[in-house]
Amino acid sequence: MFKTMFFLYRRLGTTFDEFQRYSKDVHVPMVAAVPGVERYVVNHAIANPAGNAAACDAVAELWFRSEQDFQAALVSPEGVAVLGDQANYLDLERTHVLIMDEAEII
Repeated sequence: MFKTMFFLYRRLGTTFDEFQRYSKDVHVPMVAAVPGVERYVVNHAIANPAGNAAACDAVAELWFRSEQDFQAALVSPEGVAVLGDQANYLDLERTHVLIMDEAEII
């Protein structure tokens, strides 16, 4: 499997509640419709105990069968729409993606 993790930061001027609502009601259904996504998990932050100002607001995890499937998803009409929607609620200067090598321990 090919796994990506998106570290999501809300757009300036957007409250955390607005961010979560937009994510859950608009963006998540769009991502779920992207072809080739094998698994999709969104982790919305519910607490920031240390008060770290650099902490992200959510982490999205997406799995694909291969890197080729991931690349194809990005250029599909659904993938293009998802990428275009990010600016509606994300701080694109801070939001970033990492390609992961997942090692399941337990």
